Amino acid sequence: MNPSDALRFEADRALQGGKRLSRRDFLAASAGAAAISLTGARGFGQIVGSGDPGAPGSPIAPNARGKGDGSRPDVIQVTSDIVVRGRTVHKYAIKEMLSVAVRHAVGAPDLTSAWRSILKPDDVIGLKFNQSAAGALGTTPRMAGAIIESLVEAGFDRRQIVAIETPEEVYRDHGVLRPTHGWSSDEIDFGSGTDQLSDLLNQVTAIINIPFLKTHNIAGMTGCLKNLSHALVRHPARYHGQRCAPYIADINALPQIREKVRLHLVNALRVVFDGGPMAKDDATWDAGVMLAGVDPVALDTMGLEIINTQRTIYDIAKIAHGSEQVPFLDKAMQRGLGNGSFYKLKIAKYRM
Repeated sequence: MNPSDALRFEADRALQGGKRLSRRDFLAASAGAAAISLTGARGFGQIVGSGDPGAPGSPIAPNARGKGDGSRPDVIQVTSDIVVRGRTVHKYAIKEMLSVAVRHAVGAPDLTSAWRSILKPDDVIGLKFNQSAAGALGTTPRMAGAIIESLVEAGFDRRQIVAIETPEEVYRDHGVLRPTHGWSSDEIDFGSGTDQLSDLLNQVTAIINIPFLKTHNIAGMTGCLKNLSHALVRHPARYHGQRCAPYIADINALPQIREKVRLHLVNALRVVFDGGPMAKDDATWDAGVMLAGVDPVALDTMGLEIINTQRTIYDIAKIAHGSEQVPFLDKAMQRGLGNGSFYKLKIAKYRM
């Protein structure tokens, strides 16, 4: 039985009598599908797929960008059944999820050590969120608060932290910096186009990328890569042709961006599985998931699988057209930005 058949079987059982599949039923179905689709599945809290996840306490070097050296999982997936109920986010559950996600992505014994292993003491840290659909999803304030407070506990000053695309309450409640507004004086050539880059890249020395996981009516899906590419150039509307390929990949490959990114942390607490990038209640799933890693292509590939799995359950066509990947992910692989072959990913799953 292939993964889609396994999921459809579980979905058909749950949908008898006109009932939609619950989140708990979906998690059980998707866990079963993962065991079928990936070799060596050994359950939550352990590596899924082949290879050794790497020993905890052996942190990656700063500026690691998913070189695919096999030393650690490509994707850390943390799932909680209690962290989110619509726009209500459990404060302590999200802190625990964050700790598990970051320290396992980095390979450190605790969250403080993890942050210190990828950030320098004098870094100005940009937390890059996504304001599109943030109000409807309602999870950004809690996510931002958990990250900011953990950074402060790790010894970083609040005035070293720049919250980007967050609601006003984040600045009010946490005393962090606002992003600068402006653009580079010169246009930068990124191969498939030229544009001015955001002055944010001069304000911050390190970036923690914190995208939502959503479908996108042009690109197919939006996650780690698009959260950076179309936010850090002055004229993003120019770069939506051909389903955003190769623009997303080319912009992310710029050293001005790539060399600042220290970690990707996907806020998939609530996933928009249809009709994105805006969020409607009937197409938003309270997934309770957080993804972490240094490889944005691997994380987006995993995100695409999560979205497509949910779409399969609701009998909605998968996002990809004619290939395993959406076009910009293929281009990102070609650009050497990461691993986009789903069945070759090493995925470590943890259930809270």
